[in-house]
Amino acid sequence: MAQAEGSNRGSTKLLALGCLGFIGVVLIIVLIGAAVIWGHRNTAVALDEQIKAQYLSNQSNYDNMWKRFKEMAQVTDMQADDMKKVYGDIISGRYQDSSLLFQMVQEQNPRMDSSLYTKLQNEVSAGRTEFDRNQKEVLDQIREYNTFIRKHVIMNAIFRFKELDGSKYMITSDRTSNAFETGKDDEIKLRE
Repeated sequence: MAQAEGSNRGSTKLLALGCLGFIGVVLIIVLIGAAVIWGHRNTAVALDEQIKAQYLSNQSNYDNMWKRFKEMAQVTDMQADDMKKVYGDIISGRYQDSSLLFQMVQEQNPRMDSSLYTKLQNEVSAGRTEFDRNQKEVLDQIREYNTFIRKHVIMNAIFRFKELDGSKYMITSDRTSNAFETGKDDEIKLRE
């Protein structure tokens, strides 16, 4: 009987050790799983913050681009106004004295520098290209974020991240919106 009792104690100890081992393995698996899910959450948060920062950067870029255009256009307007004043004075003085009118035909008169218009045109093109690149960057970040939260189902079931709609981050024109709604667009007419 003592031997049977000792044998029962040994099996109880083995069973207790087995249960503790199983509980330990389950606890390790749960801790590793929680760490992985928390890491996925942190990645989703970082991607979300990156999108918000890029969108604010795009707003700043857009604002800066339009201010540059307006300021450059003001310079060309100022130059045109100054030229009108200069030519107005030259022509009115020469009409009063006919000999000066013939001299005007022979002499070199001030000319409006067209390089300002070329510079403005280049600035518009460069600004639009930079803004387009920035818009594509934020849309790529949104794609990466949406893909990430869709791939990590368990993490998303726990933390409930929502997919982002890229169209809310996109700046476009009525012409472009209409073309995509109708599926049609006409050629651009530079002159009517």
